[in-house]
Amino acid sequence: MSFKLGRMKQSLMLAATSTIFAAGLINPAVAAPQDFVGTWVNKNPNTNSITRFVIQPTGSDTLKIQVFGKCHPSDCDWGSTSIVTYGVNVQDPSGHYATGSYNKGFANSLLALSYAGEEVMLQNFTQFLDNSDRQNYYSREYFKRQPQIGIPRPFPLPLPLSIPSR
Repeated sequence: MSFKLGRMKQSLMLAATSTIFAAGLINPAVAAPQDFVGTWVNKNPNTNSITRFVIQPTGSDTLKIQVFGKCHPSDCDWGSTSIVTYGVNVQDPSGHYATGSYNKGFANSLLALSYAGEEVMLQNFTQFLDNSDRQNYYSREYFKRQPQIGIPRPFPLPLPLSIPSR
């Protein structure tokens, strides 16, 4: 009798574990394309490449990126372009990866982004179009999310105390 009870407990435990595992596969806790949204700052303050970028939603499932490159005396604004997000396969809605492209007239830049929590790896492939004989190049930089700074709300002023008159 105790052998049957032990087998029954083992079967129930296996069924429960399988159910929990299957639920995790169906509804995994992964990043969504919206996780890219925010301001990202280069972890290398001495970069000669992209210093920061801002990703904003432009619709329910679409995003745009605005890139800033190293210039003197202030960073150059590359403008905004749309980005496309990707999962690792056709069933993966995570959107951990994204691409976007810029045509700056003298050069094309293809950006490939990889999201990893509080860090984004940005790969930049630049092709020169201006017959300047400059070598096309590749760069890889890492960015951290810039914390959002909220505007503090003023505390309500205390109500004046009324002093009873005599």
